Amino acid sequence: MPEWKHEIARRLEPLGLPPLRDNEIAEELAQHLEDRYQDLLAQGRSEDDAVAGAWREIEASDAFRREVARLERPAPLELPPPGAPRRGPRLATLWEDLRYTARSLRRSPGFSFTVIVAIALSIGPITAIVSVGNWLLWRPPPGVSKSGELGLVWFGRWNPRGGLSVSGVSSHNLADISARGRSFTAIAGVLESTTSLSVADGLPELIGMANVTVSFFDTLGVRLRAGRTFRPDEDRGPFGAPVAVIGETLARTTFGSPEQAIGKPLTINSRPFTVIGVAPAVFEGISHEGGIELWLTVATIPHIHHDKQGWPDRRGDGFMYQFVVRAAPGATFAEIETELNMLALQLAGEYPQENSAFEVVKARAYPGLGLPPLTRPRTRTMVNTMLAVGALLLLLGCANVANLLVFRTSRRAHEIAVRKALGASRARLMQLQLLESWLLAVIGAAAGLVLALFLKQLMQQLLFPRPPGLTFNVPIDMRVLGLTLLAALGTGTISAIAPAWLAARGQVAPSLVRGTRTLTRSPKLRTSLAVLQLALSLTLLVGALLLVTTLRNLRGIGLGFDPAGVTVVGVDLGQHGYDNARSTGYHREVLAALEANREFQAVTLAARAPFGSSSSIEILPPDEDSSRPLRVRANGVTQNYFRVVATPIVRGRPFSADEALGSDGAEPTPVIVNETLAIRLFGTIDVIGRNLTFAKTFRRPPRELPIVGVAKDSRGWYDRIGAPEPFLYQPLGRYQYSATRAEYLIKSDLPVRRVGETAAAIAARTDGAVPLMAAHALTDSIDRSLSEERLFAWMLSLLAGLGFVLASLGVYGLVAQTTTERRREFGIRIAIGAGRRDIVRLVARYALVVSSIGVALGLGLAFYATRLVQSMLFGVTRFEPMVYAAAVVTLVAVVAFACIPPALRAIRVQPVEVLRAE
Repeated sequence: MPEWKHEIARRLEPLGLPPLRDNEIAEELAQHLEDRYQDLLAQGRSEDDAVAGAWREIEASDAFRREVARLERPAPLELPPPGAPRRGPRLATLWEDLRYTARSLRRSPGFSFTVIVAIALSIGPITAIVSVGNWLLWRPPPGVSKSGELGLVWFGRWNPRGGLSVSGVSSHNLADISARGRSFTAIAGVLESTTSLSVADGLPELIGMANVTVSFFDTLGVRLRAGRTFRPDEDRGPFGAPVAVIGETLARTTFGSPEQAIGKPLTINSRPFTVIGVAPAVFEGISHEGGIELWLTVATIPHIHHDKQGWPDRRGDGFMYQFVVRAAPGATFAEIETELNMLALQLAGEYPQENSAFEVVKARAYPGLGLPPLTRPRTRTMVNTMLAVGALLLLLGCANVANLLVFRTSRRAHEIAVRKALGASRARLMQLQLLESWLLAVIGAAAGLVLALFLKQLMQQLLFPRPPGLTFNVPIDMRVLGLTLLAALGTGTISAIAPAWLAARGQVAPSLVRGTRTLTRSPKLRTSLAVLQLALSLTLLVGALLLVTTLRNLRGIGLGFDPAGVTVVGVDLGQHGYDNARSTGYHREVLAALEANREFQAVTLAARAPFGSSSSIEILPPDEDSSRPLRVRANGVTQNYFRVVATPIVRGRPFSADEALGSDGAEPTPVIVNETLAIRLFGTIDVIGRNLTFAKTFRRPPRELPIVGVAKDSRGWYDRIGAPEPFLYQPLGRYQYSATRAEYLIKSDLPVRRVGETAAAIAARTDGAVPLMAAHALTDSIDRSLSEERLFAWMLSLLAGLGFVLASLGVYGLVAQTTTERRREFGIRIAIGAGRRDIVRLVARYALVVSSIGVALGLGLAFYATRLVQSMLFGVTRFEPMVYAAAVVTLVAVVAFACIPPALRAIRVQPVEVLRAE
C-alpha cells in the first residue's frame, strides 16, 4: 500500500513548516491521494498505474501547490462586535472539528452518499408513519383553544360487544344538562354531513356542513374572523332562523373577503340563508378530516331537508347525539361520564313520559377530538404496529450506518494514531466521530423528508381512498419535524458509539509502526452489525409476505359480482324537497336519459351500491316463533341491477321496468332473495312462487310478498370475510325505505371523472338545482373496505424492500471490506497455486457463515415479531412454512448477489503487486 505521507513530507520540507502543521497538511493531502488511488483501483487499474495516476492528476492540475497555499493561508481576523461574548476554547475546538469533518466528508463523496441514502431510507418511513399517526390520534384540532380540555360525548344504547345504537338528545334536555353540570364548563351538539350550496344563481356544489347548537363555537374557543355566532332565539323551532356561519376560505373565494361576506345570501338545498359570521381558515370542524365550510343551527335541519312539520318543541329524543364537552379544571372524563349518566337519570325521573329512554340510554365520554371514539382503539393498534415496524427499519439503518462508520474508522487508524501521539484526548477523538455521524444524520434526515412526503401520500391513499376532487392532505407539522430531528440525532449517536469506542481504544504504537488501517476487534464488530441487519430484514420480509398472502386471500374470495368498469354516482333528492313519489319520477326520467347515452354500456339504480352501507328488514321465518324475527340486509334496485354488477339470477327472473320504479299499489311487491336466504328459510333455492312474511313496522302491518327470483350470493363490507349473509332485493320504487337518496351504477369504459361529468350534465336537464355527488369507481368501495389490510401489506412490503436494500448494502460493504483486508492472503494463496474457484470459495464461505447466523437469528425474531400482525391475517397463520422458506431463499439470493463484486475483485489480485507492496 503506498506511503503517501513520506513523499508528501519530502516535498513539504523546503517550506520549513512547524512539525505539527507539517503533519496536519500531510494527513489531509495523503487522504486526498488515497481516495483517488482507491477510485482508480476500482476502475480496474493496476496498483502502479493507480499510484502514478493519483500523483499525475494532483501535479498536472497544480492542486498540490494550491492545496498547500490554501491550508497555509492565514484566516482573516474576525473581531467580535462590541459587547459580544468571547468564544471559549471549547466552542472554538468544536467549530474547528466541525469544519474538519465537513472537509473530510466532502473528500469522500462515495462514502458520504452511501451513508446519507441509508439514513434517508431509515428515517423517511418512520417520519411518514408518525405524520399519519399524529394526524389521526395526537395532533390538537387546529383553531381551538386549550384542546387538552376538550372531548367527545355520545349518547346511545351499548351492547355487550361494544357496539353503539345512537340516541338523540333534545335541546330542552341538553339545556338542563348544561346548566346542572359541575365536571364540565360547556357542552355543545354537532352533526357533520354534506349539503348542496350555491351562490348568486350559480351551479350547486357539495360542501362539508355541520349543524351545531348555539354554544358550539364558545365551547371550542373558536373566535370568528368576522361577524358573530348564533343567538339562542335562532336555534328554536319549528325551523330556526335561516342564518349561517361560513369558513374563511369559502368567504374569500366567493365574496372576496370575510368582511364582505357578512349579510350576503346563500342557497342551501334550495333554501335561502344569510351569512352572519366567518370562521377562521384554520378551523375546519372537529373531525380528523376537516373540510367543514358551513355551520347551521340544529333547528334548521327540518328546513334544509324540506320537512313540513319542523322541529318538535318537546323533550325526549332530538337530532343531536354527538357532543363536544370542555372539562372543568381538575375534572377527568370518567367523572364527566358518571355525572352525565346521573343527570340523565334525574331527567328521566323528573319527566318520566318524555325521558323514559334515559333509563337505558347511557353516555360515553372520550378525551380529545378528531377520530371517532369507536374507531380509535383499532386505529391506535394499527399506528403502533406501523411504528414498531418503522422502528425495526430504523434500527436496521443504524446498524448499516454503524458498519460503514466502523470501516471508515478502521481505514483511518494511522491518522487516529498520529493524533493520539500528538496529544489528542479520547474525548476529542470521540467528538470527531460524533460530529461526523451527526452531520451525516441531519443531511440524511433532510433527504428522508422527501421520501416521507411520498410515503405519506401513499399511506393516505391506501387508508383513506377518496374520489377525484375530494382529496385532502395529511400535514407534516412542526411536532413531526421535531421528532424527525430527534430521530436523526439519535441515529447519529447510536451509529457513532462503536466507531467512537474503537477510535478511543485503538493502540498507537502498532498503527504507527505497521501503518495498518484496521483497528483491533473491528472485524468482529462489523460482522455482528451485518448479522443484525440480515436478521431484521428477514423479520420484515416474513411479515410482509404474510400480509401480502392475506391480501391475496381476501381478494380471492368470490364477491359474487364484478365491479370492473362500474362507476357510482350518488344523489340526495331529500335535501331538495323531494318526497318518495316525486323522487321516483325524477329517477325514471334521469335513468332513461342515461340509458340513451351511447357512451354508457348499461345503467341501473340502487338505494346503495355494493360494498356500501346497507339497511336491514325483519322477516318472519316460516314455522318459527314470530316473536323472534330474522333480520336480513336489504337493498332497493331497478331492472338492470343484476346485469350491471354481473350477479347471476340462478332461479326465476329480475324485476321488470314497471316493477322497478312503479308505485306501491294494490298488487304485491315482488322480492328477490339470495341463495343463503332461500336455504335459510326454505332449505332449497327452488323457492319461486313462495312468499316472504315481513314483520310489522311502525309504518306497515305484517305482509306477505312473493319471491320472483333467486340471485347468486354476493358479498358486502359486512360479510367480506366468512360465510355470505342472507340478503333480499326489493324494487326501488317500492322499497321499504325512502328512495330519495340513491346511487346510479354506470357500466362504461370511460374514465371515472368523465362518467361523472357526463352523468351530472344529463341529470341537470331534469333539475339543475340538484347536484350529483362525486363519482367513484365501484372498485374503490372494495378498496376502502380493505384499506387497513392494503395499507399494512403495501407499507410492510415497501419497508421490507427498503430493509433488504440496506441489508444488501451492509453485506456488500462487509464482504468488500473483508476482501480488501485479505488481499495479502489472497495474493499469497494465488502465488502458491490457488485457483480462482478457491478464492471465490473463500469469499463465499465467509458470506455464507454471516448469512447463516443472520437467518437463524432472523427466524427467531420473526417468530415473535409476527404476533403484531397475527390479528390481521386471513387464510394464513404466522407459522406458514412456505412464507418462511420464501423469505430465507430471498435473503440468500440477496447475499449471493452482494458477494459477486467483491469476489470478482478478489480473483483479480496480482500476487507480485501485493508482495511488492508488503
